[in-house]
Amino acid sequence: MSEAISTNDKPLIKQTWLRILLFILMYLIGSGVISIIFGFLIMIIQGLSIQEMMSSSGNLPMMIFSQFMSLIAAGLAIWVFRKFIDRKSILSLGFCIKGRLKDIIAGFLFGFILQGLGFIILYFFNQLTVTEIAFNANTFFGFLIMFIIVGIVEESIMRGYILSNLMEHMKNKYVALLISAVIFAVFHGLNPNITVLGFINLILAGFVLGITYIHTKNLWFPIFLHISWNFFQGPVFGFEVSGINTKAIINHNVTGNDLITGGRFGFEGSILITILLIVITFFIDLYYRKKV
Repeated sequence: MSEAISTNDKPLIKQTWLRILLFILMYLIGSGVISIIFGFLIMIIQGLSIQEMMSSSGNLPMMIFSQFMSLIAAGLAIWVFRKFIDRKSILSLGFCIKGRLKDIIAGFLFGFILQGLGFIILYFFNQLTVTEIAFNANTFFGFLIMFIIVGIVEESIMRGYILSNLMEHMKNKYVALLISAVIFAVFHGLNPNITVLGFINLILAGFVLGITYIHTKNLWFPIFLHISWNFFQGPVFGFEVSGINTKAIINHNVTGNDLITGGRFGFEGSILITILLIVITFFIDLYYRKKV
């Protein structure tokens, strides 16, 4: 017997676009406020000046600190909006992990294969030359921690909150996916050295990260794909991550055409990744359509 839905189960704010906008604003403002508060605490504890604090913002510990502040802000925004605005559980965003080991493994492998395949193609077609191979454990695991946080934060926001809300209130889930992918690209629109093709590829990346979600409404595949994508792209294969430099195991000089290599924006700005993202999105979608 079905139960009647009480008015308390309905969203406090009916307009989906307004909920999403207010959620994004709370996350951005919260992230800034939390970073400032904890930043000042670090300054006081370590006796740093504002100039010293600012000059250290580009080092790995501070990058991890910044992402950790984003994680706190994202968690707070999601908790407030799911509990008091959406009136639904946080787990219903797609955090249920039971039976999702295959998704976790597949997501991690997809990121590795995409970046590894791109690197091999560029290497064998003389689009880059390897200059050094060096391993530093502190850097390796530091960036791994940072990109784990980045993957959790961005997927919880983009696919978890934004895409799930769009799907609930739009008849066409592919339109919802498109809108969320564009929002994802806009969030990265101020990254250093971004190009038109890089922006398009970020939209396509939003499709790859969200295509399983519109069929399964589970976040573990996109979370681990996101982690793997960033980690192997930057700290392992030595590309810029959306225009941001990271210390890598494989250091190289990009010598080929920017259209092929991605130039200073990194492999995310390459026409090769455009093709790979389109192909992978198509086949993942086809796989889930056949399962229905």
